[in-house]
Amino acid sequence: MVDIRDAAQADAAEIVHLGALMYKAVGAKPTPSWALESARLVKARLGDTLIGKVIDAPEGGLAACGLVNVAPRLPRPGSHAHHVGYVQWVSTAPQHQRKGYARAIMNALIAATDARGIEVVELHASPMGRDLYDDLGFFIKDDNIAMTLLRRHKSD
Repeated sequence: MVDIRDAAQADAAEIVHLGALMYKAVGAKPTPSWALESARLVKARLGDTLIGKVIDAPEGGLAACGLVNVAPRLPRPGSHAHHVGYVQWVSTAPQHQRKGYARAIMNALIAATDARGIEVVELHASPMGRDLYDDLGFFIKDDNIAMTLLRRHKSD
């Protein structure tokens, strides 16, 4: 059995490092300014509007991590929850992959959202993570179309 703990502010840089590995795996190009801003936001929000779970690596640093953004949402009919969870940055260091760490992190994140009474948990899955999320009960909605508007803003 693996030990999972709540992420602490001191973990922010390692969480961002693992997040960058995840982004690189899907073709994104994290920048140093992205890393600095992300670490600042992780530190500021952990334990409040950001749930973080981590697994320590025996050699130091983190072996795996996962985050859930908690955001207000108007309730849907038949629901009493006023928040939604959005899973991000479920990532495992390459030398620790295929050990069940992502599944363990996801189970811990789901338990944490359950404890907060969050009824809707959403995520975007990479092809590599799809089977895990299917196994955990996530599904592709077919009652509407998910759409995104992506805006680019100039960097300062």
